[in-house]
Amino acid sequence: MKRTLFVASNRLGDAVLTTGVLRYLVNKEPESPVTVVCGNIPKDLFIDFDGVDHVIGVEKKRFSLHWPETAFSLGKFYWHRIVDFRASLLGFLPARHRHIWKGGNDHLHKVVANARLIGVDQPLPASIIPTDDQIAASRVWLGNGESSRPILAVAPTANFYQKQWHHENFLHLAQQLTGPNGILPGARVAVFGAPGEEDQALPVVEALPEDQCINLVGRTTPMEAATILSQCALFIGNDSGLMHTATAVQIPTVGLFGIGQPDVYGPWGEKSLCLTSIPPGTPITRQSGNGTEPLDPERVLREVEAFYRRIQLNKDD
Repeated sequence: MKRTLFVASNRLGDAVLTTGVLRYLVNKEPESPVTVVCGNIPKDLFIDFDGVDHVIGVEKKRFSLHWPETAFSLGKFYWHRIVDFRASLLGFLPARHRHIWKGGNDHLHKVVANARLIGVDQPLPASIIPTDDQIAASRVWLGNGESSRPILAVAPTANFYQKQWHHENFLHLAQQLTGPNGILPGARVAVFGAPGEEDQALPVVEALPEDQCINLVGRTTPMEAATILSQCALFIGNDSGLMHTATAVQIPTVGLFGIGQPDVYGPWGEKSLCLTSIPPGTPITRQSGNGTEPLDPERVLREVEAFYRRIQLNKDD
């Protein structure tokens, strides 16, 4: 029996970006069930993924001992295909076809580079499709009687402080966009953030009216977050794994970039907008010394409004 071994990243964003390759392989080789090895954080993204029958979460250990332990747990297989985005020991297990990540390109987006790893010349955008059961379970967060109100998703957090647009800017943006004259009048606001990111996200939660805010900070798994995002009208967030998750569930996505690499990690697709600091490469965190904003809130508001209206116009055509 053919089997595929798929080794994804330990980090959420990079793991999400590999889902396009996984979706492509599952569709191309449906007779070859997939075993996914990844970090424990993104693990639940793959558990109900079509074509995946086994997921192993890996916790890093000293001297990379997690790799021989994982290899032992996989058993003695001759794999039909190994795709290894971590260039790990697992990539050298016996296999007919092997694709080992050898490093990226600072001018090539990950969805293009990931596709080329398996010999595909077209981009393979991230793809996460929540199941019906997962969507039903998300009603715990969204409520059953609120389906008529659109949801604006905001993610004021990132894994490094210089990538974080100030929480007051996110609050101002949410208030303007959901106000009477905004593009999403009366919308609820879902605030996302991982455990440990409360300092940046909770001020937004606390400043919004209780009947408008959906507080998801530190409360969801990555797949739960993806499922909720799939039901949102618009996402706005920093350079983060949540931003890539939003593109993976194909909702309009705005990514805010400063010191990151937008050419490599910017939101991908026709329904995405990447806004960068001025000058490019400047941290988007507020400059407390002079009160300046490298990513001006009013500019962001204008560009988000124009972007969303354009998306809606294209959808109606």
